[in-house]
Amino acid sequence: MPTLVRRLISIVAASVIALVVLIALVFYLAVRFMPFQSAELEKVHQPTIVYANDGSKLMTLGSQNTDLTYQQIPKTLQNAIVATEDHTFWTNSGIDVKSIVRSMTVDLFSRSLAQGGSTIPEQLAKMVYLTDKKTFVRKFQQVILGMQIERNFTKQEILADYLNRVPLGQSSVGVEQGALRYFGLNLKTEGNKLTLPQAALLAGLGQAPSAYDPIAHPQAALERRNQVLENMAHWGYITETQAKKAEKTKLGVKFHNFPGDDGWSSQPLLTNFLLDYLSKKGLTPEEVQQGGLKIYTTISPTVQSAVNQVFWSGKYNSDFPGPTSGTVVQGAGLFIDPKTGGILGAAGSRQQGYTALGLDRIYQSSSPGSSIKPVMEYAPALQSGNWTYTSVLDNEPQDFGGGYEPRNWEVGGPSKVTLQYALEESQNIASVWLLQQIGIKTGADFAKNDGIPLVSADYQHLGIAIGGLTNGVTPMDMAGAYSAFDNNGVRSTPYLINKIINASGQQIYADKPSQTQVMTAQTATDMTRLMQDVVDYGTGQYAKLNGWGVAGKTGTVQYDTGLNGDHPNWIRDGWFDGYTPTILGSIHISYDQTDASHHMTMTPEDPSGNAAKIFQDVIALALANQTPQQFSEGPYPYETGTADGVNYVSQQTQTTQTQQAGIKNFTGTYDASDNQVKLSWQAYFPTAVNYSVTRTQISAGGSGEAVPVGEVTGTTLTDTNVQVGQTYQYTVQATDPNSGQAVGSPVTVTVQTGNTTPPPGAGVGNGTTPGDDNGTTPPFDNGTGDNGTTPPFDNGAGGTGDDNGTTPGNDTTGGNTTGGTSGSGSPSGPGQTQTTPGDSSSGTGSATTLFVPPGTDANRRGHHH
Repeated sequence: MPTLVRRLISIVAASVIALVVLIALVFYLAVRFMPFQSAELEKVHQPTIVYANDGSKLMTLGSQNTDLTYQQIPKTLQNAIVATEDHTFWTNSGIDVKSIVRSMTVDLFSRSLAQGGSTIPEQLAKMVYLTDKKTFVRKFQQVILGMQIERNFTKQEILADYLNRVPLGQSSVGVEQGALRYFGLNLKTEGNKLTLPQAALLAGLGQAPSAYDPIAHPQAALERRNQVLENMAHWGYITETQAKKAEKTKLGVKFHNFPGDDGWSSQPLLTNFLLDYLSKKGLTPEEVQQGGLKIYTTISPTVQSAVNQVFWSGKYNSDFPGPTSGTVVQGAGLFIDPKTGGILGAAGSRQQGYTALGLDRIYQSSSPGSSIKPVMEYAPALQSGNWTYTSVLDNEPQDFGGGYEPRNWEVGGPSKVTLQYALEESQNIASVWLLQQIGIKTGADFAKNDGIPLVSADYQHLGIAIGGLTNGVTPMDMAGAYSAFDNNGVRSTPYLINKIINASGQQIYADKPSQTQVMTAQTATDMTRLMQDVVDYGTGQYAKLNGWGVAGKTGTVQYDTGLNGDHPNWIRDGWFDGYTPTILGSIHISYDQTDASHHMTMTPEDPSGNAAKIFQDVIALALANQTPQQFSEGPYPYETGTADGVNYVSQQTQTTQTQQAGIKNFTGTYDASDNQVKLSWQAYFPTAVNYSVTRTQISAGGSGEAVPVGEVTGTTLTDTNVQVGQTYQYTVQATDPNSGQAVGSPVTVTVQTGNTTPPPGAGVGNGTTPGDDNGTTPPFDNGTGDNGTTPPFDNGAGGTGDDNGTTPGNDTTGGNTTGGTSGSGSPSGPGQTQTTPGDSSSGTGSATTLFVPPGTDANRRGHHH
């Protein structure tokens, strides 16, 4: 062998030896100096306690574990665990070197940290001292702690501690609770009744309690149990014949309550939701079920109690469509505080069909149907400033391109509708048309910013206007999106956890509340008014709650899609998303698997009406002891939300325009530098008019003749033919450009060209007749003042000089208004009450708003969509 090769081999060997020595030294120092609290292993196992938002105790998860002694643990169960989890347990020193080297090598090259390789002492160390978070540092700590456990406890104590703490699923911790949960066996008194197949099942659960859950995943549990039996045969604990015989037995499991565990018995819906929620935040059910935690939630005991009654008690089964036995329509409900996003109550299931740690429908996605409309097109339309509740939408059946022809739920609906009616009566065609008008991107961007999970494909078609989303939505998504309507345009992300404290008093988790301004406060108010109309008069009437302001929107998803669906009466999903000033809820109902035998129908009731009734029953219970509250602004007028609303709005507009027709704000200004008078006015007439302007010079002897100044089509004119020191009265009269006939009433204004001194008794009034305004300076003859009978009527104070000029203040003409804006009478001349809209006995005019009180339109009630 060449010298160089021998030298290289020597260097490698020396390096390996040095590395081994170094590792050994590191382990020795770590074992000697790493703090080890042996008392933690001897502590009595405490349950996890869950608290409500007011600090009261909601429930416990798991019971106080009195711990089995080594002698109380059936030998068959001990053997099954050792054969499966650590077959060298009785002979090794607490470290499985081969497994550690193998797992570390795989982890280093794959960078996955997926390998196990843990001995029973190491797994016990992880359960007591560490977490499930996989890092190289955590693995190193686990190995060291495992060695320290070996140094301080006997093999029997270690095995007993492990079996008393291993999570076995369904909120059971330790084999005592596992045997109680699945088989109803008390190992303290009935340990001898535990069979070989039962022991193998329990032993196999520790590796992945959720994945091998025999109630939720019986097939996976069966395969895992049989693998444990094979392991026992392989390592000589049982014969192959015993293994094969045991493998043929059924699982024989059933959910049993155990004493002290009130989570599943008193709060099954909340327990399911809480564990599912935490698992999505990285805290597994196994870690929660190991106990010792204090979980502080946002849950309201009152709201959760209301949710439990409606979804669990059976008293409200009539709220749900379909049969009440067999496979039933399932449901989910989520209620939050819209101002913060804190979750107040939750249900991911009904009692019928409920499975502990089973399907949580709060996180199940489906099409939202029409409940997406407020977010996808109506709010962004109002936000643009180009649309209002009286805007007219096209509701005529049409092809929007590519053969897409959405249909309305009723046949023969109005072809033109107000925006209010379109949302109130859930008109699909008008809603799709509105999204087309504002633009798909505008609507989709708005909805995405409001938390709706859209993908690029959703930006390619108008079907998103009525719920055609690629991935659908969950009640969690919809509650967050609607919160902005109930919170001045600020979206509040739903959250559940205020903080979690472990057994050592350390905070290990807390949610971070998140809020985002997604629309203006005005848009939120306008949408709330529209959705109050939905509840008061439209498809959401089952959500009404006496005394309370309630707003919301229904949603229905048909079983068949496309124009030629064979079953237009079959329904897949029903939604109601709604809110009061203090609480917001999202309700979704459907079968878990919709097919020809399991679907809802439109008769006798649209399922969205059922969802609205479920919402109403929950909030009625939750708010029973609170003082009713209304929104800052109520619903829009009833008439504008009817099928005839477009004609009503048109008539209103014409009436308003007619009332406003005429000339107003006629002003004249003298420009001394150019010795001219500049005149301007405002005017509205339904047809084209000309404006004829005349001028009258006011002299000591009374009024002069009216002199034409000019005729124009605009609303300004300059008079250049005036004399300094004079008083002129200008009159503008609208005329028909064809016939020359007067249109409407003339309006006047008085202008002085420089300093003028009125002759005694003349005065200057603001009306059409000259006279002494106040009649206070003799002579008082013929002081007529402004009697307010001719425009302008602004501030026309009644004349106070009397006819014979001897006593001031006796003109009884007063301020007679005929539709002006003021014109008040003098002390002894009270204003006359007029019949023209806008007048009052004080002579003060105001705009008239026509009002039709809400009524009942039988043709509009009873429909839900």
